[in-house]
Amino acid sequence: MEISSELVLLASGLLVAGFVAGIIAGLLGVGGGIVLVPVLFQTFVFFDLPPHFQIHMAVATSLAIICFTGFQSARSHLKRGAVDVMVLRDWGMFVAIGALSGAIAARFIAPVGLKLVFAAIALGAGLRMLISRDGGEGRAHPLALGMQKCLSLLIGLFSALMGIGGGTLSVPLLGMSGRDMHRAVGTSSAIGVIIAVPATLGFILAGWNLTDLPPLSLGYVNVLALGLMIPTSMLGAPLGARMAHQLSRPTLNYVFAGFLLVSAGRMLASLFGVG
Repeated sequence: MEISSELVLLASGLLVAGFVAGIIAGLLGVGGGIVLVPVLFQTFVFFDLPPHFQIHMAVATSLAIICFTGFQSARSHLKRGAVDVMVLRDWGMFVAIGALSGAIAARFIAPVGLKLVFAAIALGAGLRMLISRDGGEGRAHPLALGMQKCLSLLIGLFSALMGIGGGTLSVPLLGMSGRDMHRAVGTSSAIGVIIAVPATLGFILAGWNLTDLPPLSLGYVNVLALGLMIPTSMLGAPLGARMAHQLSRPTLNYVFAGFLLVSAGRMLASLFGVG
């Protein structure tokens, strides 16, 4: 009976986490991976999965969920005219190549250096958006298109390695490329799908031939957690998108800056074994 109660509690936690991740995805144009990866990691620790699979499966399953969360969020923003289709056309191929490369490479790369890079980028972007009046949007000299494409490739790469939808990095880049905050958030949600789909396929392929994977695994993707969290995350995404368009641009800018700073802080804390 006690084991059954623990499983019910765990399943409830996954459902709630999925809903929260969906709201964050819609509100900030991110995939929700900043919530999903830690929750999934602790879930796999609870189930006593082999340690060498825990973080990889958390990242891969997070990306698989973002395929659905990001699509729902992007559709909600598209209805409000907040998705820049031109950006998707210019960046799409580079983002997808970076994401697929990151997913395949994740099996062979130690996470410590990547966490440091992620934390540094998130911290710098968050501070810049917090100090700047406009968060970088509408700047007099937007980044050149060639530089945007190169950086979008890196966004896909690092996002796949960290199991996130890329909004933590793509929203600031969109701002520096001349897009206002609402349009940056909406476009970022669509970029998250472009990241998540090839990255998920890459993690499935990378783990396909491993012989000691736990049951209900598709490569590194855990099908049970995926099935539990998709419905609630897709319910939360439209709500978050609606909230985003009810906030003023400066308010949304500050909310996102705070999100970046918290994300950077959590990443640094994990590196030093705090929390």
